[in-house]
Amino acid sequence: MEDRRGTDERRVEGGIPQRVLDTILRWATWRNILILWAVFVAFNLLVVGPAYSRIETLSGGVEALDFLIVYRPEKAFERVAAYGAEGRPYYATIALTVDTLFPLLMALTFGLTLARLYRRAFSREGVLHRALFVPLGTMVADLLENVGIVTMLLSHPRRPLAVALLTSSFSTVKWTAATAESLLIVIGLIAWLVNALRGGDTEA
Repeated sequence: MEDRRGTDERRVEGGIPQRVLDTILRWATWRNILILWAVFVAFNLLVVGPAYSRIETLSGGVEALDFLIVYRPEKAFERVAAYGAEGRPYYATIALTVDTLFPLLMALTFGLTLARLYRRAFSREGVLHRALFVPLGTMVADLLENVGIVTMLLSHPRRPLAVALLTSSFSTVKWTAATAESLLIVIGLIAWLVNALRGGDTEA
């Protein structure tokens, strides 16, 4: 019996260890999801928004690199210079603190939401497994983007071309994955509602 339990815990389904998947599904209650969404929205409005608005204020209206989907190295270096002597260290601090917490919170919020919806909406577990990798990909790309941005900010006036190219690539992956996870939630909601109308499993 113990051997069988150990085998189940080590089993990997769709690239996700069964123990990890069970933990995610256990956490994915409507109560936890609603709390996470409330915290996510509040953090975005009360912390992230003002922090990045200050970057624009310090630079005379120049937006943070985080908001660009793709950019050439020259554009990145121009913005880094425009942030100024006060704006660059401030931006680096935000990237290492606020914008490190944000992708972690976002991944947890979207991941648990997808886990709840897709577990109820689709009978094939493989669909759930693949969906859960999207928030993880968004988080990793965002954190790597932050590393690149901080490197460019602290390297000024030097212009690390390879870092700028990689950071732009991470930005593109981040925004693509973020769009994908939003679409996945819409798809999950629609599928869940269709199941509800058909009398499928819609247990809360």
